[in-house]
Amino acid sequence: MLAYYCDFPVPVEPVLVFVGVTDLKVVATQLTVRVYKERQVSALAPLSGVLTVDQVEQVYSVARHRQAWSQA
Repeated sequence: MLAYYCDFPVPVEPVLVFVGVTDLKVVATQLTVRVYKERQVSALAPLSGVLTVDQVEQVYSVARHRQAWSQA
């Protein structure tokens, strides 16, 4: 939906962050999902983005509008 309303590809990579867990067992799957405990989120910092600043602003603007999601 974001790509449709933004009129450019919006790449998405799934990330699950678990807050307040003391034990987290992550098993390998065929899906490419990053799984972190809350204190490990800083591992995302070195990743470089693929969108320009203007594109990020446009995605943010579109993502806030309920109408975009209600037609999904």
